[in-house]
Amino acid sequence: MSILTTARAALAAASTAQVETRRPRQVPLVQRMTWGANDDELALYRAVGAAGYIDYHLHPELINDNAMENILALSVYNTLAFTPDQFVGQNASNVVNQLARAMLVRAIYSKRQFLERMVEFWSDHFNIWSSQDGVQLLKTVDDRDVIRANALGNFGTMLRASAHSPAMMEYLNNNTNTAASPNENYARELMELHTLSVNGPYTQNDVHEVARCFTGWTYYGSTSGTSSYHWRYNPAVHDTGQKVVLGNVIPARSATAGQQDGDDVLTILINHPSTARFIAQKLLVRFWGYSPSPSAIDTVTAVYTGTGGDIRAMMQTVLGMVAAGTPPLKLKRPIHLLVSAIRSMQTKITSHTSFPGSLQTPLIQAGHAPFGWQSPDGYPDSVAYWQGGELARWNFGVDLLNNAYSGLFLDVAALTAGAVTPSAVAAQINKVVFADTLYSADLAAITAYLGPTNPSSSKIREGIGLALASPSFQWY
Repeated sequence: MSILTTARAALAAASTAQVETRRPRQVPLVQRMTWGANDDELALYRAVGAAGYIDYHLHPELINDNAMENILALSVYNTLAFTPDQFVGQNASNVVNQLARAMLVRAIYSKRQFLERMVEFWSDHFNIWSSQDGVQLLKTVDDRDVIRANALGNFGTMLRASAHSPAMMEYLNNNTNTAASPNENYARELMELHTLSVNGPYTQNDVHEVARCFTGWTYYGSTSGTSSYHWRYNPAVHDTGQKVVLGNVIPARSATAGQQDGDDVLTILINHPSTARFIAQKLLVRFWGYSPSPSAIDTVTAVYTGTGGDIRAMMQTVLGMVAAGTPPLKLKRPIHLLVSAIRSMQTKITSHTSFPGSLQTPLIQAGHAPFGWQSPDGYPDSVAYWQGGELARWNFGVDLLNNAYSGLFLDVAALTAGAVTPSAVAAQINKVVFADTLYSADLAAITAYLGPTNPSSSKIREGIGLALASPSFQWY
């Protein structure tokens, strides 16, 4: 039986319910908080316990990540630290590629694993398609100064930073929103996707009124010297009349004072109970499971309300739930799947000029390129969306085991050193790649595939590839 036939049979048999009944004794907390458990993270968890592990990762500023910073200091990532005006005249494709590659290398090698998971979450929440014309030279600053700077800070602070982001203004067309020609795109997504949710208590008239409040919120173009690509308020195009947003009267103001209208809207939305519940639910869906209970949502909502939107406090509560219970399994999205495979086998970088660019094409094929989702709702977080596309998911493991990703090297012989028989090789795969958490059915399938005689080196590569295509690895 071929490796793909075996993998297809294993995945076809693994509905969500069936996977749940076969769940191994993993460490759900480590799986949820990282881009993939590896020896270092599991050792840390065993050393400090659940509470210590949560506290450690909730304070990434205290984690020594010098090795990661040294990588990002290389010339192949030089645009990451640019000020907005330094992007004028830069090659847009190069800027976008540097940002995407930096996201991948951070996910794989950063010691600040939970920070990177939170950055991914907020990048989906405040989604901006990095390849949109006009956005390409702006998204890097948004990633650094809006998302990364606030990923474990305060939600309201992040929302305000996003509203002052030239990338967001361009992406959702608020740079063209004027009193004479209102554009409602940002106003609508601000309420539907960023704060209140699609079920939020707002009307089309609220959308129109919010758009009026944000007239004049734009940014300087590329010919403004050191102000280029910085946010600005243009009073000349602001609507100075009175507005009513969600029942709140925003008074008529002079054009010069009109920026306050948008600030008032943000305050209303930050403090709205629907925003608190929406953010609480999304955090639970990402880090607990697809269908959090109403009581769990109520608990995290209360933390948002009681702390004024403190993200660290909310995540302390969510992660405490994970540590105390058994969260339902989630299906790894393609980036997560590929990154966790590289992490679990501690694959080494051999060339910073070709890696991680070599990962971009397979991720595009799998429909999950970094910052590649075109609509403002962000990449889906659901089984229904990601359970298809098996071939692309299986190819990750096969290509990794065949060292097909330029700039990466996996020493397969070292992974199974000393193991000769099919059962011994399978046991070694289970130990090294899965920390002895393979489902018994998957372990049996891998052992059978490797046999009946002692497997060759190529057969061992295929066996590990099969393991990466198994339910034990696809779910976490």
